[in-house]
Amino acid sequence: MEKPKRTVMMAVGRTRRAWDNHIKAVAMEIGIPDSYQAVIPFLSRNPGANQKMVADFSNITTAAVNQTVKELIANGYVYKETDESDRRYTKLFLTPKGKKTALMLRERLHNSDKVITAAITPEKEAEMIALLDKIHDCIRRELISC
Repeated sequence: MEKPKRTVMMAVGRTRRAWDNHIKAVAMEIGIPDSYQAVIPFLSRNPGANQKMVADFSNITTAAVNQTVKELIANGYVYKETDESDRRYTKLFLTPKGKKTALMLRERLHNSDKVITAAITPEKEAEMIALLDKIHDCIRRELISC
């Protein structure tokens, strides 16, 4: 039986899974449980986001986000504020503990990125980013037309 031809998307998928596994390992090392891994970095970049925004970004249900947010609040990573323009909604923010944790994760991952890209010339890195951006745009166009 002939081995299937490797495709660009297979290589991208394999690389993405390896990076996701690395993120999980680093997050666990600094004390971020699996269920918090999407929420803490998202709130770091999007202070005041609501639970629906977190759910949309992380591709998990709003019920799962609700449970995670309850745990994050109980463990001192997040706090809620009522949205003054629409009191039915709450905004989510990181506490100082949450901000410190998000910063530690971001710094560790930036260091990992530097190690990974050290073997690639700046020109090749720019070329790779441009190619991946092109692939990203193609995927988005395809999904819109479905």
